Amino acid sequence: MNPSRLADVIGGRAKRGGLAVGIYLVPGFPDWSTSMEALDLCLGQGVDFIEFPAMAEPQWSPRTGPTLVRALRAAEPYSEAKATEWLLRAPVRVAVAYGSAWPSPAAWMAPLPLRTGVSAYLFESDPPDLAPYALAAAEDGAVIIPAVDATAAGLSEADRRVLALGGGFVYASLGPETGKRAASPADLQRKRAEIRSVRPDLPVCAAFGINRGEDVEELRASGACEGVIIGSAALARLDEGMGAFTGWLKDIVTAAR
Repeated sequence: MNPSRLADVIGGRAKRGGLAVGIYLVPGFPDWSTSMEALDLCLGQGVDFIEFPAMAEPQWSPRTGPTLVRALRAAEPYSEAKATEWLLRAPVRVAVAYGSAWPSPAAWMAPLPLRTGVSAYLFESDPPDLAPYALAAAEDGAVIIPAVDATAAGLSEADRRVLALGGGFVYASLGPETGKRAASPADLQRKRAEIRSVRPDLPVCAAFGINRGEDVEELRASGACEGVIIGSAALARLDEGMGAFTGWLKDIVTAAR
């Protein structure tokens, strides 16, 4: 998929009265068979895009909560062949680039399949200068997803620079770390209005602390965003087995639509 279409896919869901759904999965977690099955289920249920981690070393920032950390540590090791097979099943995917994966714009240290064919990159850490990364991403036919903190009032100058350079959608975190939510729908509405004053072309996807169908329904009813991204809750249900994950995912997609 052309990355410029990522915004169209998410915005199209909103125009039809629903929310786009992005699910963060870890290749090989809790094992390769289950991981493949979970990915296929997401695509079959109409999940709009898949997020996945790209890293060269097991390092992450404090914003990565305990559920994601456990999944990253527990995932079965993979060869490039396994990674390629997993990734090719998800035509629309966003690589979450951890610091070790992309330490400088010219140096990609993670396995190459984690970069090939992605629609967008989202940084788990904050590079001091995003501009050269945006240029490098464009060479791949991808964009950098701008991330903002929905719990903070106003847009900083750094936020404005990131928004100017980014594309695809805006990633609005609702809390201090993955799995935790601190911002209300009203907070998100204010942040969305601020974002739209700078980038009216980009839809907003909320993340962090979205756990149940009820959470998705609340956000959809509020009109505060165009999409949701769920990681910790997805991995927790998947760790309980495909039965738990299947029921949970159906509730999420139903609430979003």
